[in-house]
Amino acid sequence: MEEGLINRALKRLVLEEGNDLREVQQYLLMKFRIEVDQSVLQKRLDKMSIQGKAVA
Repeated sequence: MEEGLINRALKRLVLEEGNDLREVQQYLLMKFRIEVDQSVLQKRLDKMSIQGKAVA
């Protein structure tokens, strides 16, 4: 499955660079004009970390 814009932004900004969800929100809004609630970002981040543990 191909990663979408939101998941790629979460992976790069939060997991690799250590930024918080607010910065991901701002990045998506400024670059792609995508408005996402922090709760949605948190759910996606949780899902990514669960999948990461299942693979490892």
